[in-house]
Amino acid sequence: MTVSISCRRDIEELQRVEAAAARRFLSVPELAFLADFGVTDAATHAAAIEDGQAWKVTGSDGRIKGFCYCERHDDALYLAEISTHPDFQRQGVGSLLLAEVKRKAQALGVSQITLTTYRDVAWNGPWYRRHGFEIIVDSQLTPELTCCLAYQRDAGLMVLPRCAMRYLLGEGEISVDKPLP
Repeated sequence: MTVSISCRRDIEELQRVEAAAARRFLSVPELAFLADFGVTDAATHAAAIEDGQAWKVTGSDGRIKGFCYCERHDDALYLAEISTHPDFQRQGVGSLLLAEVKRKAQALGVSQITLTTYRDVAWNGPWYRRHGFEIIVDSQLTPELTCCLAYQRDAGLMVLPRCAMRYLLGEGEISVDKPLP
């Protein structure tokens, strides 16, 4: 598997991967609606690609197995989306993408990587915790994260608890190659 920067010609395939990955939410009755919620629009993908903050994992056949993209939020790199096609889940695709995000954050010199996710859905909050992320308490939310969570609430996504999480960069940070046990 290879990690590389996404490009504009990938956008339609990235959207197909995201739509396929969202089908996993059918296994959580309260979140089944997300299977048909829609995907990241082409303009958002294009902006992340232009900013050099969008990556994909491809196999030897060139097929996109997963992707992610980020946005810069002051002193943080916000992981806006990460999706793995169901045919390739549980094969390390997400971990490869997360390692690339960590490398990018280090190169940018930001202090942390942030994201919002479902706190208790197995492939959301618990997965990020295994990769060294921690939940951010409400009193420590940045204005950007507060806005993200408010938008998600207004969009009807708060049917199960969501949270903001962060991965702190700096001395003594864990390996970008392996999740915590």
